Amino acid sequence: MCGRFTLTTTNEELMRRFAVQTDQNYPNRWNIAPSQTSLTITCDNETEFRLNTQDIFGVWQSGLGKRIINARSETIAEKPMFKEAFKYQRCLILASGWFEWDARKTPYFISLRDNRVMAFAGLRFTEGRDNSFVIVTSAAKGELVQLHHRTPLLLQRKFWPIWLGSSHQIPDECLISPESHFFNWHKVSSKVGNVANDNADLILPIYEAQSKLLI
Repeated sequence: MCGRFTLTTTNEELMRRFAVQTDQNYPNRWNIAPSQTSLTITCDNETEFRLNTQDIFGVWQSGLGKRIINARSETIAEKPMFKEAFKYQRCLILASGWFEWDARKTPYFISLRDNRVMAFAGLRFTEGRDNSFVIVTSAAKGELVQLHHRTPLLLQRKFWPIWLGSSHQIPDECLISPESHFFNWHKVSSKVGNVANDNADLILPIYEAQSKLLI
């Protein structure tokens, strides 16, 4: 499950890495939570990537009284709630890292070793007043299983055009996250559990955060 993530980047990096155009300044976000807005990318005319700036994390389900935030990669093609979005409304969700809690409820921050902005596979929903999205998840691999058995489906760059394209057929290899050695992770403060907290201290290794308090 992925319920919290970060996006800390610059306009220049967004435009360079994802070939999108923007003249807006987006504030760094250190604790994006369900019901909050974030950035997604869709594709117009098969070739041009488009940045969406006000999509809401999580799809509201009135029958359940809550937002659904994740979709399993193994079942999105058949599950009634997701199968149409999987065919027609796939998107990229931009993230610098994500938070996960282990079995002892200890939070960890996970990011790429090279600290690049990531593209999670997402499904976008455009019915109703607001646009929203869910994060597609896949089975965790390697040592990441020790934190949680699921991870966001991180798409390799070569799969971005395929995921955003119009074909209903997505290769199986596109639905598998990279091995755990591509990532770094460390314990962080339990303050990340409070959605009101949104600052850079949330991703500090716990010993660094504690040392900072003593200075």
